[in-house]
Formats: sequence, C-alpha cells, structure tokens
Amino acid sequence: MAKTLKPTARTFGQYVAAAARTARYDIAGSQAAGRKELAQATGMSQADVGRMLTGQLIPQIDSLKALAVALDVGHVDMLVAAGVLDGKPPKTPAERPLAAKDAARRLGIRSPQNVAAFEVLVAALVATEPQRR
Repeated sequence: MAKTLKPTARTFGQYVAAAARTARYDIAGSQAAGRKELAQATGMSQADVGRMLTGQLIPQIDSLKALAVALDVGHVDMLVAAGVLDGKPPKTPAERPLAAKDAARRLGIRSPQNVAAFEVLVAALVATEPQRR
C-alpha cells in the first residue's frame, strides 16, 4: 500500500496560488491587489496571505473554509491540499475541466433559466468544434 505524503506549506502554496489565478485574483508581485482582495474575502491578514502564497504558511482550519469559498474550490479538496484530511492530492483548478454551469456562476449568471440557456449555448458551440485526437 502506497503511503500518502503530507503536503508541505510549499505544495499548499502552489495549490492555492493556482486556484487564486484561476479565480482571477491578481496575486503576482508583492503589491498585487489580488492579495488584498483575497485577504478581505477570507478574513486573513495580507501578511498571512502572502506567506501562504509563497509556501511559508498553511492557515488554521477556520480560514480554510473561507479560502475554499473565495477560490471556488471544494472544501474537501482544500482540506486535503492543506494536509488536514488524508487523500489523493487534489488537482489544481486549472487542471479540472470547466463545466458550463461553473462558468456561468463565475460570470455572474445566477438565474436558473439563464444558466440553463447558457449550458445549451455552450453545448451547441462545443458540438461544432473539431474533435481533439
């Protein structure tokens, strides 16, 4: 039986940074506005967000839920990435396929009728694309 390695602060920081970029937080550079926005969205200090993104800190459990919500990732994935729960390391958000329903939510489309229409439109567009080999 293979042993599951506990994530390090460095690998957790890489996971969170990828999720933050996917969620459109501008986290590049030390003065990036996205770090401040992420701190506000999670209730963490800007300094802790910076340390987390650079692989120096895994936040306390109470911050992980807010972080998962802010980054639009599953709570269980966040807990596994942080080493709180054992399991297969989650894929970074950039590696997961984006469902039309998720794209609609990220774009601010909330009405069930509009989400359904968006899904139909996306399915029709995908059907017209050449198939990948």
